[in-house]
Order: sequence, then structure tokens, then C-alpha cells
Amino acid sequence: MADVNILGAIVDGKIPFIIFLLGALAVFFTVKVLFFSYKKKSRKTNKARMNKKEDSLSIQLIEKGGAYVSKGFMMTPIEQKVYKVLERKYGEQYYIFAQVRVVDVLQPNVKKYLTWTKEYKALFWQVSQWHFDYVMCHKDDFRIYCALELDDSSHEKPDRKRRDIILNNVCRDAGVMLNRMSLNYENKKVEVLNVVD
Repeated sequence: MADVNILGAIVDGKIPFIIFLLGALAVFFTVKVLFFSYKKKSRKTNKARMNKKEDSLSIQLIEKGGAYVSKGFMMTPIEQKVYKVLERKYGEQYYIFAQVRVVDVLQPNVKKYLTWTKEYKALFWQVSQWHFDYVMCHKDDFRIYCALELDDSSHEKPDRKRRDIILNNVCRDAGVMLNRMSLNYENKKVEVLNVVD
């Protein structure tokens, strides 16, 4: 088989320069695509390995026993008292749910941000660990009437104030009515104020 000097063939005009250029570009882009797909695959593989390690660690801890304990109660004593007040006052008209995840009530707008894009994930993770104290739903069709937050002394902390501002804006943007409640401590009784507009 004779050696082919491609550069010499181009200079001599036997291979048109444009064909050589197109071939070189095709090789370049093929290598680039293969490199990035390999890099993406290796990232996915690493992430899967990490998840598998975390899963296997949690499975091992569960199998040892004693990994979890019951909290015992769904709500604190104050939250229970507030729930009973809400149930007495609004229970005939609304179902009242406690400790509802924010992402069970609202979600990122998939018409604007495709699922699991960086924008969607940023919006989802912003509120994914938060809960509403209570959510009231219409009894006939479970349509959400409003979310309720019990503003106690913990809402005076700077990080909680920031969370409250974000949550107010999120609810306003999603069209979910958020009502904030306070307790009447002066009369030393549980009296929920400012529930329904």
C-alpha cells in the first residue's frame, strides 16, 4: 500500500482545499461531541455512584436498627391548640391540613421553565424544604382556599424574616392566598387573629 501525503496532495491541487477543510472540521466536531458526551456520562456516573453510596450507607444503618425514632406528635402543643381553634371556626366549610410542604401547594411554572432546567431546579429547591403550618381546602373539591402561617417569636429571627419575605412573594406570584396568624398572648388564651380576609 503506497503512502499518501495528504498535505502534498492538497498543495499539488489533487485534493481540493475545501474538501480537506470540511473533512478536518467534521473530525474536529466529532471529537468535540464525543469528548463532551463522555464528560457528561462520567458526571452522571459519579453522581449515580454517590447516590448509591448514600443509599447503601442508609440501608446499612437501617439494617443495624435504631436509625430512626418517632417524633411522637405531628404538632407542638401550641400548633395543636391553634388547629382546634381553626377546626371549630372553619371546619364545616374547609378541610384543614397541618404541616403541608410548600411544593405540595405550588410548583415552578413549567410553561416558563422546563422541568429540571437550572432555573426550574433553583426555584424548586428554594422552597422544597419549607412547610406551611396549615392549608385550608374547599370540602367539595379540595381546591386550595389559603395557606396559613402561625407567626410566633421564631419569625423575629433574621433568617426566618428572609424566609417569610420569600414565601410571601412566592405565594403572591403563584396566586396562592397566604394568611399570617398571630396569637393573643395578652388574654392568656389561644385566640387566632387575622385568619380570613
